Amino acid sequence: MNKCFLFFIMLICLNCSNREEKTAIYNVYDYGAKGDGVTNDQKAIQKAIDACKGTGGTVLFSEGTFLSGQLVLGNDMVLKVDSAATILGIQSDAEAAYPHHKIETQFPNRMLHDCQRRLIYGNHVRNVTITGKGKIDGQGDYSPWMNVKELGTEKDRPSILAFVGSKNITVSDITMKDPGCWTQVYIESDSVTIRNIKVNTGKLTPNRDGIDIVDCHNVNIEDCNIKSEDDGICFKSGSEYGCKDVVVRNCVIDKLNVDAGNCFKLGTDGIGSFMNFDVSGLTLKNAHQNSALVIESMDGAVIDNINISDCQISNSGQAIFMLLANRERTVPGRKPRIGSISNIHFKNISGNGFTQQYPSIITGIKGHNIQNVTFENLNLALKGGINTTNQTVMEYNGKYPEGSKFGITNAYGFFIRHTDKVDFINCHITTELPDARKWLVKEDVGNVSVN
Repeated sequence: MNKCFLFFIMLICLNCSNREEKTAIYNVYDYGAKGDGVTNDQKAIQKAIDACKGTGGTVLFSEGTFLSGQLVLGNDMVLKVDSAATILGIQSDAEAAYPHHKIETQFPNRMLHDCQRRLIYGNHVRNVTITGKGKIDGQGDYSPWMNVKELGTEKDRPSILAFVGSKNITVSDITMKDPGCWTQVYIESDSVTIRNIKVNTGKLTPNRDGIDIVDCHNVNIEDCNIKSEDDGICFKSGSEYGCKDVVVRNCVIDKLNVDAGNCFKLGTDGIGSFMNFDVSGLTLKNAHQNSALVIESMDGAVIDNINISDCQISNSGQAIFMLLANRERTVPGRKPRIGSISNIHFKNISGNGFTQQYPSIITGIKGHNIQNVTFENLNLALKGGINTTNQTVMEYNGKYPEGSKFGITNAYGFFIRHTDKVDFINCHITTELPDARKWLVKEDVGNVSVN
């Protein structure tokens, strides 16, 4: 047999070996997991992850309930939870279960003081997928995680999922329920895809958002169903990295009629920026006393080129709340500053069944105006029912910002203050009950056109 032919055979064998390695299955049962929902499988699962990482293979959770504390992911791997499998977060405050670990970010980031515990952790990883038809249950009704005021911040309660400083991350098809804190958080990560997932935080206690995106670029969120006690989908900026180039589409966000939080939100944390957002096809409901759509720059964030379209709002306190203000929060090495909000376009937004008598509020602060806002094809049937027109509207007072805190204003549709260039194009704003107020009230506003 000649040497060339032998070399050719060796190449084929090597390629087959590499292909097998890349598609290898690392079943957690093979590494000692019991899957009985009682035994702590944390060490066994971590062994499977450690064997898989870097291979492009798949850590498989087949039928069973796998009790575990923190699991640390590696590069180039898939975590697959089959339809008959559940990863169950252990109810424990022990460091062995959920070690406190301050995140390591490229820029000084306010999130360093939060997000220190998690069930599944991707720390500066690449090319990771979490998928399957199964569930991840954080068991967040554990007593120490319910007493939020005693703990003080989110740092002591575990999220279900956290990625920090990561790239090429996909989370799809999974159901997540009952987190101890934010359900899932992505921090200073790029190329993040979240597709066809379900979240139900339950009506537990505050700070249990559905999805939190913090300073990430190239983010795609689509076809998700989010039921959350606090903010449904929330973009935050804790550093100068900011959020940029984002698509969110075809999601249902249900706020469960809890007082806290809003359906879809940019802010409240806003150190860096929110730029180039294309948001469409959202069903926003049950925000109770708060807002369906929120855009806030409180800490110096530059917010620009935000397009929100084709959304349906129901059973919420307020349709839209937009606030530019100065909370004087910052990070080391950066002086406090006032940010900006500009080039915001709302199109094809419908709403009915509103629970409160608030208008949508668009307001900057004196000397710092919101710039260039367009409302096109809005069809809002508001609650109405106010018989007086002498209401005064507070200026932002430095406290935690919610549209509901401005109360009932002297407008039933839109109250606009400290804003330049606002266009209403083909908008239909009505009330279900007779209302004495004007649909639109303007204070310290530049050019407003109604067509």
